[in-house]
Amino acid sequence: MADYRADMRDIRFQLFEVLKIQDLQKFPRFQDYGKDEYEAVISEAYKFAREVLAPMNEVSDQVGARFENGQVILPEPFKAAWKRLAAGGYIGTIQDMEVGGQGLPWIIGQVVHEFFIGACVAFSLSAGLTEGVVSLLNDFGTEEMKKKYIPKLLDGTWSGTMCLTEAGAGSDVGANKATAEPIGNGRYRINGTKIFITGGDHDIVENVVHAVLARTPGAPPGTKGLSLFIVPKHKVDENGNIVGFNDVKVGRIEHKMGIKGSPTCVLNFGEDGQCEGELLGQELDGIKIMFHMMNEARIMVGVQGLGAAGASYEAAKAYAQERLQGTSILAMKDPKAPKVPIIEHPDVRRMLMYQKAVVEGLRYLLYSTAMYADIARGTSDPAEKEKYQGFVELLTPICKAYGSLMGCRACDEAIQVYGGYGYCSEYPVEQNYRDVRISPIYEGTNGIQALDLMGRKLPMKGTQVFMGYLKEIGQFVDKYKGHPTIGKFVQKVGEAKNGLAEIGMKVLTVAMQDPAYMALQATPFLECFGDLIVAWGLCQQALVAEAALNQIYAQNGATSVTDKRKLCQDNLEAKFYYGKVLTTQFFCNYVLPQGKGRIEAMKTQDRSALDMIF
Repeated sequence: MADYRADMRDIRFQLFEVLKIQDLQKFPRFQDYGKDEYEAVISEAYKFAREVLAPMNEVSDQVGARFENGQVILPEPFKAAWKRLAAGGYIGTIQDMEVGGQGLPWIIGQVVHEFFIGACVAFSLSAGLTEGVVSLLNDFGTEEMKKKYIPKLLDGTWSGTMCLTEAGAGSDVGANKATAEPIGNGRYRINGTKIFITGGDHDIVENVVHAVLARTPGAPPGTKGLSLFIVPKHKVDENGNIVGFNDVKVGRIEHKMGIKGSPTCVLNFGEDGQCEGELLGQELDGIKIMFHMMNEARIMVGVQGLGAAGASYEAAKAYAQERLQGTSILAMKDPKAPKVPIIEHPDVRRMLMYQKAVVEGLRYLLYSTAMYADIARGTSDPAEKEKYQGFVELLTPICKAYGSLMGCRACDEAIQVYGGYGYCSEYPVEQNYRDVRISPIYEGTNGIQALDLMGRKLPMKGTQVFMGYLKEIGQFVDKYKGHPTIGKFVQKVGEAKNGLAEIGMKVLTVAMQDPAYMALQATPFLECFGDLIVAWGLCQQALVAEAALNQIYAQNGATSVTDKRKLCQDNLEAKFYYGKVLTTQFFCNYVLPQGKGRIEAMKTQDRSALDMIF
């Protein structure tokens, strides 16, 4: 059986000791849930990921999705797994209880996504998109639409998709040409072709419900002219019964580098003029409504980076502990020296530390953003709601772009730990890298996320949201910069925060006269921001860990350096907390300072990339 592992101790630490999600119980929305309930959910989800999903990962890659006689066929184990997924309530983890969901906080949903995506991403993508369609219907659908679609989406009888991209338009959503002609009773005749549609069609459900962007007659050009429609593959009556084919046909499926078990479809709507859709919300509100699903999906893509990085790190660490090769560098001149596990080699340890820091830092970034969303949903204080919703909007492009970028980098390092075997398909890291490499591309390329951050999110409310988030970091720095253990790392966070604020304001000022310069700096700025958040998150973790570690030392009478070192080797809790402090030290000393170089480059206002004649 394929072995998928996640660091449950770290996940519990971040949830309950650092972020303290049990405190969400103070909000009426989450009053029925506490630490015991959260523990039970994540334990069962992890078990499901290991026992049901992970064994399918290899066959998902080797068999993949097939397109035969107009039918998309998924690997054989997917159908039974989908039924078990739905029966476990996982499609509705964060959906309101009123519509049949579990009503859990969004942060728990991200933990579940990490497990499922890390265990078998190709299978899990359709579940995430189905959940997104449920959210759209719940927030913007009529009562009739909710009644028709949501129950069968949640119980897994149907699945959902997001249909934006068109040939010739690509990331330029405003160039979409699909049309929607009104035919009465809120229904429209849909015509057009969408490409790169994840889970666009398959044989493990009875119906696929598409959220489709299209243009109504007389709509203005660009994104302002788009409306959103619910378009099922098979027509549905008011009671949710299938009543006939809805003229949605698969043109082909793509042959891809990775996520081969996930069907990426070309969909033709209305080839025979018989495709009908229902308007969701109001005409011309399509892009605004779709952004609700897109933002959820973008954060899930960041979790995809985390899931792949976490699975690859755990595999690489286990391999490095077992693989014997070479002698210790301390005995390199002794030809008779015994072979040692490669984890004893300094460069392997460097690579593993990098992966560990990335995984634990991304967990903080993604989990904390989800918790901000939960606070915004739970609070009755308008000012608090505005603050935390603003943080979610600010951080969404960072979650997507930085999460996917660093996930790819960590997986790449995992392959390097294995050496030549990492490039071979008999080990999991090769597939993990191929599967995760799409994440910087889809759901809005990372370049687009950087432009969104720099061009929209930084200026938001006169930069108040951006500066408000940096103020939170600054307050932490002021409080702990003199801490005897982590103070020197906190000071580095403060320096990075000040540098980011300075260059952010500079770029925004120059952008008024030179928008191309702003666009050129957007990606390095986003990377600097991501590094800052991770460093801040790791410092928070180190602060909690250091206090717990000192308590363990005191309880065991460990006072000397030697005694403490031995205790950390023998006591699992001491070892965990000690590792937290060192991980923070590594990131703040080796990774965070790289931002200074990016900022210095941005300050030069170098235009060589713009002036180059290719």
